[in-house]
Amino acid sequence: MRHEMQQVAARNGRDAARGHGLETGSFLIDDQGTIVGFDARMERLTGWTAFEVVGVRSGSPIILGGTLARGHSEFLDLTLRCKDGSLLEVEVGVARGAGRGGHAAVSVLRVTARSEEGRTAPSTGRDPLTGLATREGFLERLGAEVRSAATGGRPLAVILADVDHLRKVADVHGAVAAGMVLQKLAGVVRATVRDEDIVARFEDDDFGLILPGLGRGSARQVAARLRSTVERFRFNIAGGDDRGVAITLSLGAASYPTDADNDTDLLARAREAIAEAQALGRNRVWCYTRRPRIPVKTPVYLDGATPLLLGYSQDLSPSGVFVATPAPIDVGMRCALSFPLPTAEGNVHVIGRVVRTVPRDDGASGETRSAGMGLEFEKFGPEDRRAIESYLFESDTPTLRPEGAAFSV
Repeated sequence: MRHEMQQVAARNGRDAARGHGLETGSFLIDDQGTIVGFDARMERLTGWTAFEVVGVRSGSPIILGGTLARGHSEFLDLTLRCKDGSLLEVEVGVARGAGRGGHAAVSVLRVTARSEEGRTAPSTGRDPLTGLATREGFLERLGAEVRSAATGGRPLAVILADVDHLRKVADVHGAVAAGMVLQKLAGVVRATVRDEDIVARFEDDDFGLILPGLGRGSARQVAARLRSTVERFRFNIAGGDDRGVAITLSLGAASYPTDADNDTDLLARAREAIAEAQALGRNRVWCYTRRPRIPVKTPVYLDGATPLLLGYSQDLSPSGVFVATPAPIDVGMRCALSFPLPTAEGNVHVIGRVVRTVPRDDGASGETRSAGMGLEFEKFGPEDRRAIESYLFESDTPTLRPEGAAFSV
């Protein structure tokens, strides 16, 4: 979207956040009122996932009242229907992209009224030492979460975390001390992730995490935060010195549907990733990598009733694309995208989440502008994943190598 649209949306969101306790969010619409982008804050605000509303005309299932497609006011009142059936009365700010197909960025500025809904979480078996879910509970939940992700079109990530050289702690301080470390570590892990994430003691010194709604990029960030938090933490144990015991973690991550299409393969991919982290020296994070990305140059569009050219890809992989564009979309936004491939009939259609923007220094001018943005694929059309993989790994069609270095999501 245009830079001024980003500025207005960001400013409106910040002002709203300062003035109100309820979380706000942003989404994108085209000139026909079709939702083409939906950020993570809107997902939390309404309970809808981007995959359930992107590509849907306003009026159903989320926007019940108010007009966005033809209105020109900067501020509007809307009624939003949450997934749990409750209604939100909100005030929004609209920033339109003149000359860009009528697309607009809509920011929720203020929630004026909403109904409250309680949540209950299912209970599972608990590990007596750490209080976390057991391996059996973890596997049961993993299967259920993969089925839910498949039905709802949402991504899902799994992280396995191994305590590096815990046996040395037991040899020096005793088995009781090693158990105390695991108890305290369970609390550190639980405090580092979200309430909805599932944490289990997977094996003796291994922990498993299920991250609903998160893809490869987010899983890498969570794992990196957990690794650095544990590395800095000192575990005080009975009989130990005042400095406490220092430990580190090796972590491996894999994501659905990027790396696997079922729970068994997803867990196996996470195991492969953690084995790679350990082989590289431990105390590090490794995400499962099936195949490298390759340079590809093709136009990439913000999908909708009136497709909007975002820019041209620099590289492509089964898990994401980097788009060279002077007008990147905010990090965290999930967008409907389409782009042509020589081996596909028509454009392929995906939903991708912006995971990073990359600045470009204009040299003598001293200005820093955007070189583009990296998007991680989180949902594919029925045949689109197969079309992308076929083009990348089975086609003999040569790719056009754009100038500049490739970017890895």
